[in-house]
Amino acid sequence: MTDALHSAASAAFPDRTIERVAEQDTRPGNETALVTLADGGHAYLKTATDRTYRLVREIAATQYAAEHCSVAVPAVLAADADGDRPYLATAPLDGTAMTDVWQDEDVDREWLAREAGRALAGVHEARFDAPAQVVGGDAEGLELEAGSWTDVLVWTVEERADDWWAERFSDVPGQVVDVLEDARPLLDGAPAALLHLDAARPNVHVDPPGLLDWERAVVGDPALDVVDSVANNFDQPDVPDDEFDRLRDAQFAGYRERAGGLPDGLAERRPVYRLFTSLLAPQAFEDWSADVDVSSDELAANVRAELDERIGAVRDAL
Repeated sequence: MTDALHSAASAAFPDRTIERVAEQDTRPGNETALVTLADGGHAYLKTATDRTYRLVREIAATQYAAEHCSVAVPAVLAADADGDRPYLATAPLDGTAMTDVWQDEDVDREWLAREAGRALAGVHEARFDAPAQVVGGDAEGLELEAGSWTDVLVWTVEERADDWWAERFSDVPGQVVDVLEDARPLLDGAPAALLHLDAARPNVHVDPPGLLDWERAVVGDPALDVVDSVANNFDQPDVPDDEFDRLRDAQFAGYRERAGGLPDGLAERRPVYRLFTSLLAPQAFEDWSADVDVSSDELAANVRAELDERIGAVRDAL
């Protein structure tokens, strides 16, 4: 256990005896742990080890979604983004994480996909007048830095590039920003709702539908959340091509069940959003490429080719 996690756990639970802190897998800039308390309670703990804006955003969005969205979210037990050891402590989320049952032989993956769609539709019930970055807030309301939808997407790309990015792909954020600026007439005017923007299998819970890890939340076009979730959950190596369409359609069906229809403009803006959702591959290249039995140069060439294809698809749609 690191000093940061030890200090954060002590600050989060000053009046309870901590029995164990088990460090979890995490991303650069965050450290996370499962905290076991002597009285039998458990909590998930996250602390920021560099900048705190992600933690500020997650605290605000989690609390706000709990009050304004029809989706289960973790209860915030304690939080302090301004302390010497910024932290967020949450209760375990009810239900089952999609990733925990995804490989089970008897699991109905179409049911899982429908649950993911229902969860997103519940998030998107929280509507706003304009797109914005989430910069603070609580259950009563979000503190927002408003801009056009294109502006918010550009800010998000630049934030991710500044936060954590593979050096060999350092040119990619600038390329994507240029494409987003060219697509401004297509993007601006999109509806504005609360978006989760990381509805991947580890963060999606089922029975009931729920979502955790809100640090990427923004206010913007619900269609992006749908495209992003489909990419994260089904456009993956462990999903055969003939299964992808069925799972995507099942997620769409779950979304329609709750929302009454798919987000406006989904088909028109999908090429732009597919480009946006492809950013994780170059961003985290050094992390995931080490686990693939293919040379880094070959993998990098494949990532470049996919990006070029998606940039071309946007150009063709404009």
